[in-house]
Amino acid sequence: MVKPLVTREMRERARRAPNNWLHVVDPAHDAAVGVPAEAVIGRYLVDAQGEITDQYVPNPRYRPSEITFENDLESVMYLVQRGYEDKRALVDAVLAAELVLPADPARESREHLVMRGDVLDVFASDQARPRDWPPHWHRFHGVELAVVVDALDRPVTLLVTAQGGVQFEIPGGLLVDGLRAVISTR
Repeated sequence: MVKPLVTREMRERARRAPNNWLHVVDPAHDAAVGVPAEAVIGRYLVDAQGEITDQYVPNPRYRPSEITFENDLESVMYLVQRGYEDKRALVDAVLAAELVLPADPARESREHLVMRGDVLDVFASDQARPRDWPPHWHRFHGVELAVVVDALDRPVTLLVTAQGGVQFEIPGGLLVDGLRAVISTR
């Protein structure tokens, strides 16, 4: 079995629990309900400084949950997270996807981006949207979003979220470069 990729959230949890084991839970499992042993993928050793080490122990009792992907982007995100696909595939998948973004109801849809500082929240499907967020959303194709991000003329980080809480940060410039690479090869 391939070791799960270490995420930003895992690093944050590790910093709060030095000299311990960090359990990696299947992202499709709802941790709020409780985590059975079969939902734990494995565990990483955390050193005295709260850093995740290379020491990883897979869980022989782990049983992958059955996940129904809503689109190719979610599928690629899960493959990357599990180490079966390279992170570079994320940019192409985002460019090809229809994305769901928060919207400001006081402004015209698709003519603005709602951001948290330099972070742009992007959801891979309607099912990936947080249910406790305001109910205002708009859709962008990834290619359109790359054009809008390029026009901002400031650094932006896309926080792309799929079902089960799988997340990846993608620098906006990387998305723009991905679009330019596609255009220049034609």
